[in-house]
Amino acid sequence: MPFGYAGKILWVDLTSTEFREEPTESYLEWIGGRSLGSFLLSRHQQRDDAPEGEFIVVAAGPLVATGLPLGTRTAVVARNRLSGGISYSNVGGDFGTRLKMAGYDGVVVCGVSQEPVYLLLQDSEAKLVDARPLKGLKISELRASLRKTYGSSALSFLGIGPAGEREVPISCLMVDRAHAAGWGGSGAIFGAKKLKAIVAIGDQPVPVFDEARVRAKIQQLNWRINTSEAAAGLIRGGTHGMAGAGGFSGLVPTAVRNLQDEYLSPEESAPIREEAFRRWEVDRVGCVGCGVQCLHLYEMESSRYGRLVSEGMHANSVRGLASNWGVNDPEDLLMAHTLCNEYGLDVDGVSAAVAFALECAEQGIVAREQEGGVHLEWGDGPSAVTLVRQIGEGIGLGRLLGKGVFEAAEEIGGGSRELAMTVKRVGINEQGVRSHRAWALGIMTSTRGGGHLGGSPQTENRRVSPEIGQRIFKNPSAGDPTAYEGKGRIAAWTEGLKCVVDSLGLCYFVYGWYDLSLGNPDELAELLYLVTGIRMSGDELHRQGLRCHTLERYFSYLHGGYSRQDDRVPERFFRSQVSGGPYRGARLDHGEVEKMLDEYYACLGWDVRTGLPTEARLKELGLDFLMAD
Repeated sequence: MPFGYAGKILWVDLTSTEFREEPTESYLEWIGGRSLGSFLLSRHQQRDDAPEGEFIVVAAGPLVATGLPLGTRTAVVARNRLSGGISYSNVGGDFGTRLKMAGYDGVVVCGVSQEPVYLLLQDSEAKLVDARPLKGLKISELRASLRKTYGSSALSFLGIGPAGEREVPISCLMVDRAHAAGWGGSGAIFGAKKLKAIVAIGDQPVPVFDEARVRAKIQQLNWRINTSEAAAGLIRGGTHGMAGAGGFSGLVPTAVRNLQDEYLSPEESAPIREEAFRRWEVDRVGCVGCGVQCLHLYEMESSRYGRLVSEGMHANSVRGLASNWGVNDPEDLLMAHTLCNEYGLDVDGVSAAVAFALECAEQGIVAREQEGGVHLEWGDGPSAVTLVRQIGEGIGLGRLLGKGVFEAAEEIGGGSRELAMTVKRVGINEQGVRSHRAWALGIMTSTRGGGHLGGSPQTENRRVSPEIGQRIFKNPSAGDPTAYEGKGRIAAWTEGLKCVVDSLGLCYFVYGWYDLSLGNPDELAELLYLVTGIRMSGDELHRQGLRCHTLERYFSYLHGGYSRQDDRVPERFFRSQVSGGPYRGARLDHGEVEKMLDEYYACLGWDVRTGLPTEARLKELGLDFLMAD
């Protein structure tokens, strides 16, 4: 068994109920996590929409369960239910740790079970268990039931709530209580397979190559994280505090009313910022062994909803379920967030869908009064909460919105299509698109459709100095949000780094994103060597990340037809300006965006005209097997 790995990959066919194991050693060139998942999916997924033909891969990287700080992440890779292209998620919580300590580096699931089941992994063995008693359980109920059944503190699960069971396209997989594997409808894939969860119970240590140096590196990294200015912001207030609806300063961009604007005054955002929620915070929580603890545990006695106990509350929830709907009541925000957790719904998909419906009503495209007492009006928090519940239960207007904003607009038709905020058919819940150029470019070019957790760097949000920008990226404007120059190169470089971090199983918040001094490619290569004994240079490791990104791009082309013409954000971001604040007047410029795209593709070695990897580039990266399709 290689160091750093549990040593096995499990293949599960739910139709035949057959298991097959392969040695992880056969796939070490793909490192693990996201890279491994994307490779396995690309080799086996056919263009077949039937659930029997859908594959979904769950994999933990080699640095997971080794004690390295924030080494807990799990990759979920599948064909995107919304776009048809790739879908990848990098989810926190304890599942990746327990998966490896139960004896597996990854699980590949295909087929459809006749009855609801869950997959139990324990002591290097796997079995399918009857999940009919768990049918209909929300995520907190599922967690309580599994803990009662097995009575083990070494248990974690990756599962679905009622939305996934109903195959709601914007449903997602949840780890434990509040960690979401968002994007791409992974919850609907589990639901179609009648797979309620994968449960891992494990406490067997994962051997590392150089134990003494790994221990020393753990101490060093903990010290650096605790003294990092960027990490200090996360420790102080999580992403709710740093980037949620104005951030600590009240001036950070945020989505406003279906992204018609990206500015709220500090006075307008005050009720939903992190400092306003501190009176309800009873604890800070996070992944196993994480010193940052970026999630909040809130308890609120709500006048409308009774006692609310909710975990999580990242920036995406704050802007997506509040400012993007014109909502400023903390009770409504916390309830909407709680329902997303409990039903297993992707916050970004819910945000885009509900905001779309609200603007459709504003424009007279749909009726304001909807089934279930829903009144479509900006700022009507109780109605928005009801809509979230309807999406989770597949009733009323929620049945349509649960299909995702693109499909909802296709069904409604007319002028509604212009109000659908999507990239590659996936709804977006973003901020800083008009004002932060590299950030916007990463959203446009995302292989999974929308979302900033790919090529969008934090250099602009962190305002890195001209000296650092010049030294690292040969671009003194790297930290200037409004500059276009050189941003294509930075976004392309960031794609490779993000793929590496996801493949190793680390948390992107700290490693190389918020703090460039933590987790640069050379240091990541050092961590890989200390844990596995696999020696690579930082450049070689980063190249492997770009290899993964290139594979995912070609997969999305083969299965979804996406090319340069699809690397776009809606026209709204070019036509309308930010209304106030430090980025007042900002909007995107078509000509400058095209130049950024040219540079981005060229830096990746792709065809600038089509935005696709060339045949020569595929061969150079060992991806020529893709051309057989």
